[in-house]
Amino acid sequence: MRLVSTLFLATACVLAGCTAGAIAVREGDDEVSAEERAALESFDKEVMPILSANCAACHATMPNVDFMKSEPDARERMMEWPDLVNLTAPSDSLLLNKGSHEGPALTIDQATVILGWIQLERAAAGGEDTTVEMDPFTPIPGLNMVDLGAIGLGGSSITFRMEPLSVGMYLSEIMLSAGPDGAHLVHPLFVVWQAESPEPDPIDRFAGIELAVASGQSTMVGGGTAVFVDVAPDSMLSLHFELAEASSGAGGAGGGGGPAGCRAVDAFTASAQPALSANCVSCHGGANSSATNATNMTKVNDLTPEGQAAACAQILSRVNLADPVNSGVFIAPDPGSGASHPFKFNNDPNAFGAFRSTLTQWIDQENAP
Repeated sequence: MRLVSTLFLATACVLAGCTAGAIAVREGDDEVSAEERAALESFDKEVMPILSANCAACHATMPNVDFMKSEPDARERMMEWPDLVNLTAPSDSLLLNKGSHEGPALTIDQATVILGWIQLERAAAGGEDTTVEMDPFTPIPGLNMVDLGAIGLGGSSITFRMEPLSVGMYLSEIMLSAGPDGAHLVHPLFVVWQAESPEPDPIDRFAGIELAVASGQSTMVGGGTAVFVDVAPDSMLSLHFELAEASSGAGGAGGGGGPAGCRAVDAFTASAQPALSANCVSCHGGANSSATNATNMTKVNDLTPEGQAAACAQILSRVNLADPVNSGVFIAPDPGSGASHPFKFNNDPNAFGAFRSTLTQWIDQENAP
């Protein structure tokens, strides 16, 4: 276990692929800090080419959405644009979460580069965090338990199930269980180790998550799932936190942080509810306790407005808005994913594709501005 007080600059550099050494700066930027130089270089050399290719056709000239307008400066304009770049919670930036709209959604690699730049901007603005880093370990297929005693939380643990995939690994049922003194965790971050090189979760899916759990209690971590693609299924993992302490030091925080409520409940009812009811509710709606604990769908068939809002929130916890195709709600039943799940649409990829397409209509609305 390692405790370090540092800017998130190191993690951001891993995400953005930046390197140390002299860098080119813009005219008039000769007195900027090292952090500001890193952010400028990342934007100019890595981010701007992505945005120019994917976004500039609309966002450089179209009225009311011209955040890439070059006058006076595209980067400054983007930083000032409401909600576009969120330095408090970089992964919540609208630039990353827009998804497919009139223009294309960002790929995972593109989102990774842009997230890295935003984290560099955060560091340049003076955002400093205390990072708690746990040592890497090799997860095993099935149930895993990470003992948090190594970071001072005796009796507390994080558990999850890991399934190796042909393209990486799938973690589900990610739970925090608190020991005698409770547990207070802020911003859990999974790091994948490949060839002894740490690669933080490229979409930082648990950013903004804060958990304060009383002694003997348990809660889901965020949506409870994480899918890592393009990694070796036997890679090592480690867990990092902005803060890890007994819940008695949490200043009264309570409960578990998680996804906000749905924004597109009507779209959920129209598109997702019928498909979930037909294919999933027989197990996940309460008849099978293991299935229901893994993904709670007890509200899906409640067609009252309140019931559908609750159902939508239940399923949203299994959706990766930054990378919908790799959402837990799709990975588990996908006949081609390699994940162990009793229902695989009779191994019919067309039937699964229709299910995913129907739910994606709702997810696209969740991602809409």
